[in-house]
Amino acid sequence: MSIQLSRRNLLLGISGIAAFAAIPKTSNAQKFTIKGAITEIRPPKRAYKHYFAFDHGIYAANVNKNIKLKINKAVKDNHNPMFIDGLFEKPVKSWEPRIDNGYPNVILDNQGVYHCYYTLFTKHPTQHTPREIRADTPYPSKGERKVALAYARSQDGIVWEKPNLGIVEFDGSRDNNLLMLDVAGTGVLYEPNDPNPNHRFKLITRKEKSKKLAVAFSQDGLHFSPLVEWAENNTKFGADCHNSVFRDSRTGMYILTTRLWANNLRVIAQSRSTDFLTWSPMEEVLRGNGYEDQVYSMTVFEYNDIYFGFASVYKQDDVGEIDFDTHTLQLYWSTNLTEWNRAVPEDNVLIPFGAGREKFLAGEFDSASQFASAMTAGDNRIYYMGSRGRHRHWRETGLGLAYSNKNKFVGLIARYPDKPMYFALNPLKFHGEKLEIWADIETGGVMEISLKGKSGFEATNAIIEKQPNGAYLVSWKDKSLVDASKDEKLGVTVQIQGEKLTFWGFSGEFEMDERRYWRS
Repeated sequence: MSIQLSRRNLLLGISGIAAFAAIPKTSNAQKFTIKGAITEIRPPKRAYKHYFAFDHGIYAANVNKNIKLKINKAVKDNHNPMFIDGLFEKPVKSWEPRIDNGYPNVILDNQGVYHCYYTLFTKHPTQHTPREIRADTPYPSKGERKVALAYARSQDGIVWEKPNLGIVEFDGSRDNNLLMLDVAGTGVLYEPNDPNPNHRFKLITRKEKSKKLAVAFSQDGLHFSPLVEWAENNTKFGADCHNSVFRDSRTGMYILTTRLWANNLRVIAQSRSTDFLTWSPMEEVLRGNGYEDQVYSMTVFEYNDIYFGFASVYKQDDVGEIDFDTHTLQLYWSTNLTEWNRAVPEDNVLIPFGAGREKFLAGEFDSASQFASAMTAGDNRIYYMGSRGRHRHWRETGLGLAYSNKNKFVGLIARYPDKPMYFALNPLKFHGEKLEIWADIETGGVMEISLKGKSGFEATNAIIEKQPNGAYLVSWKDKSLVDASKDEKLGVTVQIQGEKLTFWGFSGEFEMDERRYWRS
């Protein structure tokens, strides 16, 4: 049978090297590898699998019709911005004249407390120019700049405080929220189950004086050990953007994602470590498209066997364009960390710009640039630093929050809405009877599901039931998916036809034919 909805039911999620054998083919003057790995570590076999609509590896070839991918724009919290540059707060925080990109790391700990670690300027040539005259004042491109790491916290993730920590002395006082001076692009990782309690917070940053990467550790996330510079494989130039770090569940290795340079362009590179102290040589993993499409920085996290990247994409190609010198927040994904894909071919922006981009300093707080934390503060929360004003000009920044269901980042929809869409999945071998289709069906919409060439598994016999998790559980009357697939060498092919339908992905108790999914 087919299923029809009398009204739209929208599930919105507000609610080392041992990893693979790499053969370095080419390197540049910064001593990081340009060629990718030739083999890869696959995720473990799981009784329950989940695949996403943006993953082109799930679809059967040469049969799909009237389909295209569309990103599901994140929904912004109406409390934005949650805090801004300290220079514009009351009382004024003189040590925070400009947050700039911010590179936020927002973490929800196991006690329910939100922590935000962000990079800022403590000295900047713009700090003495009053806000009200900046739009008519030439931008001071030269002058003293000092960077640091600052901290904010929240009990609910909405109302934030910048506490006086008493840790760092600035202009003769320790009444500030600074954690470290002269460090840039800091990334923070929280591992509450680390057997060494003094290492439950880990930090990686670039020391501004030596221009070298260094690490530190903390028990409480505030008082960190002295910085230890990498003994080897330090980059000569770069790594001054977000040094995003996480622990890969497949290998147990720490993965650092940072920004380096090649061919006068910003490129994304990665390094790996087993102990957070000794790191592998940098390897380029992502390059944009010339000056028009540079990946300025990218935070990385994993979910359901996919690596996700929140990439701040920089426009630097045409000074006459409204997008010049701005950053959009875009979604990338990977199955292996070494090759990255845009989530959708067109309009890949996850969090839309705020209104008034053309007004710059008079626009909304996030109308010109966005830099996101990884999703380490709850299942559906994306914290980000948003700015108005061009990147290399007068600029004001604040912390924003947007909501996005990780199961619904990208949907497959009809290219021509007035015509049915059709697609088929790669063969599935079932070891259980669970098949879930993640979809939204608009009012008057239809979703028909069948197994290709299998008697009794026609769409007219399908039983489709909406589940509490938002997916549709699919079965066929008096039929077994296990029996249907057991005598098939590769498995059975699921076919879906629909109208007014958004397909987000599928999950269940099966193994997909992955002969062409992974590199050998």
